[in-house]
Amino acid sequence: MPTLNDVQTGRTVTVKSIVDVGVATQALRMGISQGEKVTCISRVPAGPTVIQKGGMELAIGRELCQQIEVEL
Repeated sequence: MPTLNDVQTGRTVTVKSIVDVGVATQALRMGISQGEKVTCISRVPAGPTVIQKGGMELAIGRELCQQIEVEL
């Protein structure tokens, strides 16, 4: 299944699952949980992915993005 790391800039996706409990806790603190729709705003080379959820923009590290499965 694709992860948040695979999302192209400008694309909106739905978070399908976050398998690791620790990662799920971190994501939940940022307001990201299963079923949420997020839009990829930008991808910094060798850095974080910037997403938009509602009116908020969040920078999420690559390791965390690899653990968040999405539906493209």
